[in-house]
Amino acid sequence: MPKIVDRAERRREIAGALLRIVAREGVEAVSVRSVAVEAGVSAGAVQKYFSTKEDLFRFALDMTSEFLEQRWNTLDQSGDLLDLLLRLLVEAMPLDEQRRAEVIVINAFTARAAVRPSWAEFIRTGYDELAEITAQYLSKAQAEGHVRDDLAASDLADAVLALSDGFANRMLTSADPTALLPSLETSVRALLAQR
Repeated sequence: MPKIVDRAERRREIAGALLRIVAREGVEAVSVRSVAVEAGVSAGAVQKYFSTKEDLFRFALDMTSEFLEQRWNTLDQSGDLLDLLLRLLVEAMPLDEQRRAEVIVINAFTARAAVRPSWAEFIRTGYDELAEITAQYLSKAQAEGHVRDDLAASDLADAVLALSDGFANRMLTSADPTALLPSLETSVRALLAQR
């Protein structure tokens, strides 16, 4: 009897292999062959599930969003909304191999998006959705008196996301990424503190 393969799970395994390679060796090390070896499948199997390397990167990028949402869903939701926002931001920082790979893949896609319109649209849509969610969160925090209300929530959301991106990128090359966490907290609190 032929073995039944869960197509969705196999795609996730292959994309997970890409993320591990990126975390260890960088984007340049990604090839159909290297991903196949890492995933323990043939190169033909990788091509069966992903018609191009770009499709594989796109799927891996989507998985990074899923992983982040899963981490967010397990967070302690207690405390004021500013404290919770800081915990949410820390979950997006490259503080372990998994999150490091996620940030590297996001950066690789963003760099390619600068010269590929279809990728730019994909990245822009993701950032727009994240900005909207962040603005809604900050609007609620403003209404409850947890953060400043003298600026539009959408402007604060853009500033928070820019800070988050900047710290994530700094952490990628830091000898001790956790050493930057107090500066991240200080920056976010200074930006959002009541005036």
